[in-house]
Amino acid sequence: MNQDILELKLRGLCCSQIIMELGLRRLEKENPDLIAAMAALCNGFWQGEICGILSAGLCLLHLADPEAAGNHGAVLQEWFEDSFGSRNCDVLLENNPMNKVEKCPMMLDATFLKICELLEWD
Repeated sequence: MNQDILELKLRGLCCSQIIMELGLRRLEKENPDLIAAMAALCNGFWQGEICGILSAGLCLLHLADPEAAGNHGAVLQEWFEDSFGSRNCDVLLENNPMNKVEKCPMMLDATFLKICELLEWD
């Protein structure tokens, strides 16, 4: 697992907060209020719906490059579903919260790498 992801998880951040914090670090910005607000997207909007990794990734794409966010967002959504089989949190976790320990860190890492690729961050 990516050490940054582990560190943020140990600080108590959820998936959507971690994606945004990683992005803010790359943008050399800090915004604790935004990170706190991103918790609303965790666990599929707390309903097992759209994965917080994906929804936060879309937010990050728009924050980093608003002009390209539409195209990048479409690519990210298609890639995410192709890579993981669904956009739905409950489906991704097979309705088993224990799968968060195994699946979420891998999905976080892969999705952030895809975002970096889309934004051409080295």
